Amino acid sequence: MPKGVYKRKTRAQRATRSVTPAVVVPTETVAEIDTRIRSTFDVLEQVSQGVISGHVRSVIVSGAAGCGKTYTLETALADAEDRGVIRYQSVRGACSAIGLYRLLFESSEPGNVLVIDDCDSVFADLDSLNLLKSALDSSKVRRIHWNKESRVLDGEGVPRSFEFKGSVVFITNIDFSNEIAAERKMSPHYQALLSRCLYLDLGIHTKQEILVRIGQVVLGEQFLADNELSHPQAEHMMGWLHTNINRVRTLSIRTVLQLASLVKIRRDWEPDRKSTRLNSSHRCISYAVFCL
Repeated sequence: MPKGVYKRKTRAQRATRSVTPAVVVPTETVAEIDTRIRSTFDVLEQVSQGVISGHVRSVIVSGAAGCGKTYTLETALADAEDRGVIRYQSVRGACSAIGLYRLLFESSEPGNVLVIDDCDSVFADLDSLNLLKSALDSSKVRRIHWNKESRVLDGEGVPRSFEFKGSVVFITNIDFSNEIAAERKMSPHYQALLSRCLYLDLGIHTKQEILVRIGQVVLGEQFLADNELSHPQAEHMMGWLHTNINRVRTLSIRTVLQLASLVKIRRDWEPDRKSTRLNSSHRCISYAVFCL
């Protein structure tokens, strides 16, 4: 072919060009989300019994804040403690590495369960993560060491080394799968932690999933009885949440608990959309609901 002459492709050649198919992301219906979440919480109930029996030595339960994961776990653990089957203690909020070491020592005997609930500082500290990796190791003997100077430990009679025979339960809002996939500084340590634990992601992250879970709890007989609400009142609250899902600052079961308190103190609790025409008491209620 002469130089500079463009060779046209035949119609058949053009037709054989590879075309990358579009990726179709399946969308769950509300009914499918409801079924999935109910099934996951059934698994959480079984995992709780596994911790109580000693068959599950460590578990991480991850899910959105205020979806009932703590309530489900601690209800089962408290019942087992009342029956004398286990002894458990729970830590919430901030916890230093040396504080974690002391807690692990206090829960080191068989039948002891340490619940680390919404205490994400332990996942941001390398000393704490190294302690947890030792405590949750798959080896037959799990020995933990503290090799730094500490007058606190010496004063409380806590040894610098002990064998850990208890169990640990983590309750967190962190999505560890996403954190590991992001390949950040702490990702290798999270991967090491997950390799030592049973990891249960409740699959509750989006507003739609949270709303479905709220409905499961709020429309349940236990919630209605505990909060002295009728089924129509609960249905009314859920309808209001569906309508105002994008206006509520924090969407959780705690949100509904606060709505329930408003329902019980006044019949016309629902904020009027025309806020400029509301009287002062209604403005307070509107502010409370939208700023939960």
